[in-house]
Formats: sequence, structure tokens, C-alpha cells
Amino acid sequence: MPDPSLEKPKLNLKEMGFKKSVIHLWTYYKWWVIIPVIVIAIIVSFVSSYLKATKKTYLTIACVNARYESNHVFDEYAESIGQEISVDCTYHYPTNEDSTYYSQDMTNSIQKLVSLMQSEVVDIVFTNSRAIKEYGESGVRDLSEVLSKEQLDDLESRGILFHLELPDGRSYPAGINVTDMEFFDPVYNGSEEKHYLMLSKFSSKTEEEKLLIEYLFFS
Repeated sequence: MPDPSLEKPKLNLKEMGFKKSVIHLWTYYKWWVIIPVIVIAIIVSFVSSYLKATKKTYLTIACVNARYESNHVFDEYAESIGQEISVDCTYHYPTNEDSTYYSQDMTNSIQKLVSLMQSEVVDIVFTNSRAIKEYGESGVRDLSEVLSKEQLDDLESRGILFHLELPDGRSYPAGINVTDMEFFDPVYNGSEEKHYLMLSKFSSKTEEEKLLIEYLFFS
């Protein structure tokens, strides 16, 4: 049996007093506190970084043939709803009057935008009627999937609803004319072509799109 005289006497923390007890505990057990705190901090940091990286933008908008410096046109709306809206005004597309020749820069821009639409990154596109016709049914969403019949009738009565005519004779509302709207002055001021709001066929953000359209045309 071990010699009782060699055993370390048990400390009575109550007799040591608060200050000495704290010093004793910190001296002999500090790593039992520090290591778990460090581990927890690392886990929280990783989780926070992951959530930030995977957080989806509320809406992603592409403005075609627009002024590059107009990326902040939706800032006020985004602030009013407390959400993040990403706007990119660096895309190019041929105008209705252009020939069939595409520059390399324009071709790259078109391919990039189409890829982002198909990847469900870009939700809303402001572009011309030529682009809407060329994207066609495979790229442009039917506005009746988002807006009510009453809202579509209202837009129709104002003469700003654009219908996409399909090869088989069918048609559907595919764009809303934003030309000369004061809201879009920073984006298209000085442009001589007409511009339309269209929704990507691949976007699933029906409610978000509806709210933005209501803000722009029905508020």
C-alpha cells in the first residue's frame, strides 16, 4: 500500500479564500479552460465562414447594354426589404439595328450571361427585344407564372407588356418595357433602344421576382 505520508494533501478551496483559489485553479487547470475555448472559437469561425460563403443572394440582376456605373440602382429597394441584391451592368448584346456580326467581347459576354442564367445564378435580366426573341422559350420565363391575370391585364392596358411569339403560333408575356422609366435613368439614360425586364427560365425565385415587379410597376 502507498505510504500515506507521501500522498499530497487535499486542498480545501474554501479555506484558501476566493483569490488564492482562483490563482490555484488557473495555475494548474488553465489549459482545461483555454483549449476548449480555442476549439469552440475555431468551430464558430468555420461555421460562420461557411454560412457566409453559401448564403444565396436574394436576387441577382443583369443589366445589358447599360451604364457600367449604375450597379447601385436597386440599393434603396434592397435596403427597404433588408436583403442583398446583386446587380451587374457589364453585359453586352447586339441592338435591334446591329448586324449579325458579334465581336469577341460581345460573344464572351453573351456566353457568360447565358451560363449564369442556366446555372440559376442570374434571375432577372434587363435587355432588348432582340435578346428576348433569341433566348426564346428555352431561356425566357412566362410572366404569367409570376404575375396574376389582373396584373398582366394592367400592364397590357399601359402598352408595356411584350409578348414572345413562338414558331408554332403560340405567344406568352415575356417582358415588361422599362424604357423612359425615371427609375432606370441611371442605367439607360441616353440609350436609343427599348429595354425590357425579363425573367430567366431557370430562376426559381418566384416570390422575390413578383415583389420586385410590384415595387417597380404597381407601387
